[in-house]
Amino acid sequence: MRILKLVLPLALVCLIAAACSSDSEDSAPAAPTSEATEAPESEPTEVAEGLTATQRELSEAIFTMMLEDAERPAAVTPDQIRCLGDNVASVFSDDRVAELGLSGAQLTAVYADRGSFALGDDYDITDNEITQIVDNALECMDWRTVMAEAIASEGIPADQASCIASEISDEGIRSAVAAALITESEDDLGIAEPEALEAFQACVNVRDMLFQTFVQEGLSEQSARCVADGMPDEVVDLMLGGGEPEDEEAALEMMGELMALQTRCLTPDELELMGASGFQPGGPIPEGSIGTGACPPADGSGPQILDFDGPQPMCLDPWGEYTAVFDTTMGEMRIALDMVNTPVTANNFAVLALHHYYDGTLLFRTDPGIGIIQGGSPHTNSPSDPGPGYTIPDEGTGFNYEPGQIVMARTAAPNSASAQFFFAVNEQTARLNSQGTYVVFGQMDDASLAVAEAILASHVDQPDNPLGGGPEPPVVVNSVTIEETG
Repeated sequence: MRILKLVLPLALVCLIAAACSSDSEDSAPAAPTSEATEAPESEPTEVAEGLTATQRELSEAIFTMMLEDAERPAAVTPDQIRCLGDNVASVFSDDRVAELGLSGAQLTAVYADRGSFALGDDYDITDNEITQIVDNALECMDWRTVMAEAIASEGIPADQASCIASEISDEGIRSAVAAALITESEDDLGIAEPEALEAFQACVNVRDMLFQTFVQEGLSEQSARCVADGMPDEVVDLMLGGGEPEDEEAALEMMGELMALQTRCLTPDELELMGASGFQPGGPIPEGSIGTGACPPADGSGPQILDFDGPQPMCLDPWGEYTAVFDTTMGEMRIALDMVNTPVTANNFAVLALHHYYDGTLLFRTDPGIGIIQGGSPHTNSPSDPGPGYTIPDEGTGFNYEPGQIVMARTAAPNSASAQFFFAVNEQTARLNSQGTYVVFGQMDDASLAVAEAILASHVDQPDNPLGGGPEPPVVVNSVTIEETG
């Protein structure tokens, strides 16, 4: 129910994935005490003494709805609610009530149906009536106090919540009251976003708020302080309503800094708690990794494209979870892409797949000696394929190769990967650990690894294959699709 529930938009401080939880019991508004749930006897207000029977019916309906609202701030007393009900009802004459089709029973039915009370959404009231309702409502309580308590109930320290409420202009308070009583607003308070941001910036210490929130989420005080104090200034500015990152590359660099901060500050158990278990930072996003072209349709409905002018744009959500699904003539393989450690490489592969780059290609090489299956050459189905027209920098170093991984193939030169890949199928692939950087960007499940093992087992030597051999019969990749799984 929206009435009297004034909450500052907390999206400003929820940009770090684990920094706040909308399901947290600590952030739930307090329910009224049992004493407040029974309608008490109260003296009639000066307005109430002049109410007609029809107006009293409206007032009683409003009073009952507000009093029973589980999200009502404790600062709002029954007498204030009685005043509000009487003062709102007094705006409408009996003739006007009949003209609008307004009644206490109808108000109660609307509230029961949608859990909110907003006259302007359901009745064609005039601007003059709206002004009068707001004027009358302001007479019944100190709305800044109500606002401060509601903000504090969302986890903002009480002194900062009071400061925020005090920074809101009189016109802003009127807008908030109108948003609560007249019509639902897309803004949480009905206050213009610039004013809400200015109030927030003037009063809230974001680093202290993050510290408190991280502690509530289960971090030690030492770890929480390390993360909060180490938060990059540009992230803090973003939380306070500053400008967005200039482009995808800047956003990825910011993400990399945050991940490195978590790794530096948190214990392994805390990393798992915060959803970053096993993270090994790959460092800053390499220059030249991200292109500026248009992204293909996410549903794969675009045409097949094999040649490009430069690297792919960042089309995947760096915080998302994605699975590459290989439909081959030997069975399906599902590979979870690594958006934590190698997001640029994973994105490059996924965007190529969305352009149908890999559709109809062969897994042209198998090598039992190093336990790999290689593919990704649509032009020639061979290692000499010209590729998509660009290369990408190596994203990280020091990889260890284990069964089930998908890895970027490259030439003997560093930073030469583009589209070809190979699957690590068994322990023999660890022989590549000392051979330089082949970037790992995903991991298949056990059922998929069984398919890969069957493909590798079908290897035959091929005298005309410069890399030794391939599967027999040939294995075709019918398609590679990208599923967003989280």
